[in-house]
Parts: sequence; C-alpha cells; structure tokens
Amino acid sequence: MTGSVTHPAGIDQWSKLAALRFVLASIVALNHLGEMLPLGYLSVFPMLGTFEAILGFLLVSGYSIGVSYRREPSRFLWRRVKRIYPVYLASLLVMACVLYLGHEQAPSAWEWTANLLFLNQLVVPDSIVGPAWSLSLEFWLYCLTPLLFTLSDKTVKWIAFGSFAAFCGYTAGRTLFHWVYYSGTNYGLNLIVLSFIWLSGLRLARTSNPAAVMKTIVAMFALYLLLSFAIQGGYRLKNGELSQFFSSDLVPLLFRVATLAAVALLFRNILRRGKAGRPSAWMRTLGDISFPLYMLHVPVFELLRHTRLESPTLYFGVAMIVSAAAYRGLDLYSQRRHAPTKMPVAA
Repeated sequence: MTGSVTHPAGIDQWSKLAALRFVLASIVALNHLGEMLPLGYLSVFPMLGTFEAILGFLLVSGYSIGVSYRREPSRFLWRRVKRIYPVYLASLLVMACVLYLGHEQAPSAWEWTANLLFLNQLVVPDSIVGPAWSLSLEFWLYCLTPLLFTLSDKTVKWIAFGSFAAFCGYTAGRTLFHWVYYSGTNYGLNLIVLSFIWLSGLRLARTSNPAAVMKTIVAMFALYLLLSFAIQGGYRLKNGELSQFFSSDLVPLLFRVATLAAVALLFRNILRRGKAGRPSAWMRTLGDISFPLYMLHVPVFELLRHTRLESPTLYFGVAMIVSAAAYRGLDLYSQRRHAPTKMPVAA
C-alpha cells in the first residue's frame, strides 16, 4: 500500500481570523462610505456596528500579538514597526493629497508629528487619518506587551476588569454628559477605557485555561450590549418615544449583537477545534488587505468624491484594489511571513 500525506481537517485558525479581520474592516469602511453617499444594497454592513467591529479587531490583535510574542519576544516592537508603518505612512500621504485637492486647512506641524509618532489621542485629540485612532491604541499596547508578559494572568485579568469598568462608565457618560466619542479623546484615555478587550485577547494566547477567558469575554460583550440597550431604551422612555425603540432602534441593536456573537463564536470554534488545519489562500488574501483597507479607505473615498461618481460598489471596489496594491508594494514584512513556519500577523 502506497504512503499518503495526511492533511489536518478543517481550516486553520489564522485563515479564519484573517477572514474575520477583512469582514470587520469592511464594516468600518462601508460605515464611513455611508456618511458620504447612499449605500443601497450595502447598507446592511454599517448596521453591524462600527464600534463592535473595532472591538473585534482589538480582540484579534491582542490574541495575535500574544501568540507572536510568546514565540519570538526578541525585536518584537521593531517587527511591529516594520509591519504597520509603511501602510500607515502611505495613508498619511494620500490624506495629505486629499487636503491639498480640497483646499482644506492642513493640520499643523505639531499635529503631523504627533500622528507620525502615534501620539494622536494622547497629545492631540484628532487623527489625520480617521481610523488611526484605534491603531494608536494598539501601538501603545504593543509597547506595553513586554511588561504585560512579566505579569501574572491574574494581574492582567484584573487590569482588564478595571478597564472594562472604566469603559462602562465612559459609555454611560457619553449619553449622560455628552462626552466625546473614543476617536476624539485625549491624554491617553482610550488606553484606560478600551484596553480591556485587547488584554482579553492577550490572555487567550497565554493562559492555560482559554475556556475561562472566553467566558469572561462573552460576559463583557453581553454587559456592554445590555448597557447599550438600556441607554437607548432609557433615552426613548425619557422622551416619550418608547414605541420608536421597537420600531427604529431594536433591529440595529440586534445587528450589533450579531457582530459580537459572530466574533465570540469564531474564537470558541478555534478553541474547540485547535490551531491545526489547512491554510485557506483566499481567506489569508482577504486578511492581508484588511489592514491597508482599514487605513486607506477614508482617503481613497475622499479622493473619489472629487470625481462626483456616486456608486458605492465602485468606491469600495477601488478601495479594495488600492489596498491590495498597498499590501503587495508596501507590506513586505507580512509577505515574508507567508512561509510554512509563518508567525501570526495582527490586524
């Protein structure tokens, strides 16, 4: 009987996470596109929740970084810089073109410097490339990763719990006191109120009991969603519009529930089935362009507005093509990681 090569059943975890990153990036991109022109059949994507997509991104990032650092802690931060800076610099360059063509007031030299050094949301409240506010948060967490790995899982857990409590308080305060959205904060506030989900992903990568960590993540998602329901329902009740909660608000809220449920179920599937499996070329390709898509979609959409075209399919398609070109031309670090011993690449 001739020998045969046995292939692991199913798709490997990194392919699944790559596809998830692309879907989450698309939700964010199409939400921003919907602020520029009618989306038509694509309008279902923004209903899935931009912020929920960002939470999913941060969870994937924390998990990927945790696995990467455990395998190869040396030169960790330099590897992250090589991964994110080329595409990020390209997004800043395209945004500069947008500002020039639109005859808009350019950011000051201080604002450019702060954004280049990922100090946006720390010393300046605005990001020149809108979505970069969450990338800055990730970069701060990259810098803290070596320190976090010196702490026990229990300590990291309680730091995450403290962050989640601050997040719930800030979320309520945005309604009660009209505090700004996370993209407009300053003084590193996002590190306090949003690190909980990234830290939870990091815990998944390093704990000996990932099932318990997953239960904690699901509980955080559930409490956040219950808070969202309560805030919106309370607002409608206060204004005598409770019927509108059921006619206008309930379905979008349920779509947001579906997004976080899908993220949690995918991680649960990975934990149950293990990390082994076949790599999926098309899933990994989508994952490869997810970071360029996340960073470049706003400046690309703004450039396309000058053409006066109004096809959302065209806009998104061009953003996809530009993102693929940016990956091939700029993200050389990630391309080198596509070897059989490939390290995970975070979003």
